[in-house]
Amino acid sequence: MKSVNEIIKGNERTVAVFTTHEKLSSNLLINKDNTGYTGDWVLRRSPNVDFVVIYHRQDMKNNIYKADITSIEGPLREYSDRKRYKIHFRNLQHCGVALTNWPEFADCGAYPVRYLNT
Repeated sequence: MKSVNEIIKGNERTVAVFTTHEKLSSNLLINKDNTGYTGDWVLRRSPNVDFVVIYHRQDMKNNIYKADITSIEGPLREYSDRKRYKIHFRNLQHCGVALTNWPEFADCGAYPVRYLNT
């Protein structure tokens, strides 16, 4: 898999995020029932998205997931800038492994959030 565009279908309103499990920077919780959240993202106040694509780097492997967004929590009080949100999801699906780095996969710079079709 080389691009986020291989995952989204048609005009699906999607936010793609990049997270890792390095040190304390994990922004991802996956439950056994394929629900969970990814969090602490700087997002638009009303992002108007239905899906989340998660590029998750762990142990030199870039796993790609897609899920339905159930809610967006925030702004989170623990941050002084009050612009950070947590994305809750369900129906998480593992879509494969990315063969490209995040900027190439998402067709963006180093910023860890990319909107598609919004």
